[in-house]
Amino acid sequence: MNDERWVEERLRALDPGNDWQPDADRAYAGLQRRDRRRRLWNWSWVWSTAMASVAAAVLIALPTPARCAFVGVGCARPMVAASASDSTANYKESGSPQAPVTMEIYTDYECPHCATFYNGVYPQLVSEYVKTGKVRVVHRDFPLPQHAHAKLAARYANAAGELGVYEDVVRQLFSDQPEWAANGNVDASVSKVVPAETMRKIRGLVGSDSRLDATVASDMSMVMKDGIDQTPTVVFVYKGVRTKVTGIESFALLKAYLDELVRK
Repeated sequence: MNDERWVEERLRALDPGNDWQPDADRAYAGLQRRDRRRRLWNWSWVWSTAMASVAAAVLIALPTPARCAFVGVGCARPMVAASASDSTANYKESGSPQAPVTMEIYTDYECPHCATFYNGVYPQLVSEYVKTGKVRVVHRDFPLPQHAHAKLAARYANAAGELGVYEDVVRQLFSDQPEWAANGNVDASVSKVVPAETMRKIRGLVGSDSRLDATVASDMSMVMKDGIDQTPTVVFVYKGVRTKVTGIESFALLKAYLDELVRK
């Protein structure tokens, strides 16, 4: 009997008072608020998941004329595998030939965004991926027509390569870019990091050696094959597939992309 009385009392407590009236508008507004919260939570979860993937994903490259890349990233569809003869040899290559990933880096020595890449991103790439055997790098010249001194800078770099000081000169050209790009005195910038006797030989090659033009011509043929239209652009070669990525100016983004690539 006590149980029955307890139940009856609870049921009476649940009954609305005599003055209670249903409020459809208020109930509908409450349902809308709950629906908005649910949709917001779902959207936030999807957005967070998507952004985690996008950091390592490839975006769509802009089909515009050749230019220095803007800040940001864009990329194109994967390309077909290249033949062995497509790879530039010797001083323009670094890293283990057995590395699972090859990065072919198209640059213009006078492009400010290329300087940003080489001064900020490239040293960390070499330290964490090239020296550890994870990535092989191939340098490719893409002197843009709007840059008056880019071809001359490429000749100096490639002449330095013939004499075994390629990386030193490439690093100097990008770090000293504002100076020689303004006055055209590439020679003065290069001579800061090269011994006098080696510098004399570099000048001789720059003035007469046709091989320097040949290596640029070879790189320009790859520009056409890969559909490169801005600098810096990186073509990642992994498991026979070539994938083009433009405008990398963050090592964190490059690292995320490389780590995701080798996990596939």
